[in-house]
Amino acid sequence: MEIRLFPNTNTPILELVGTISSLQEALDIVSSSYENDSSKILLRGKQLPPEFFDLQTRFAGEFIQKLVNYRFRIAGVFGEHEILNERFREYVAEARTGRQFRSFSTESEAIFWLENQ
Repeated sequence: MEIRLFPNTNTPILELVGTISSLQEALDIVSSSYENDSSKILLRGKQLPPEFFDLQTRFAGEFIQKLVNYRFRIAGVFGEHEILNERFREYVAEARTGRQFRSFSTESEAIFWLENQ
């Protein structure tokens, strides 16, 4: 996984390139945030492992919590094809109003929210 700054934004936003495969990568994001002076992260559902979408694995909760503990703003972009089970659908619905982690249907909505935080 590579981490870089999202292009053409008014505020530095980190984006992930490639896929996430472990919880350890949350700490890699924290490290990169200090290097890039950014506390805002764009997560795309297509970059997350299947474990993220199965709440019984606790991957999603632990991954997001690691970032929230460092006071990051995280925008998750999830398409309908990624929300396969009812429990994850409830999780995403609840996250649509979050203060630090919020879910969106489109990347443009996510970027707008991150830029205005």
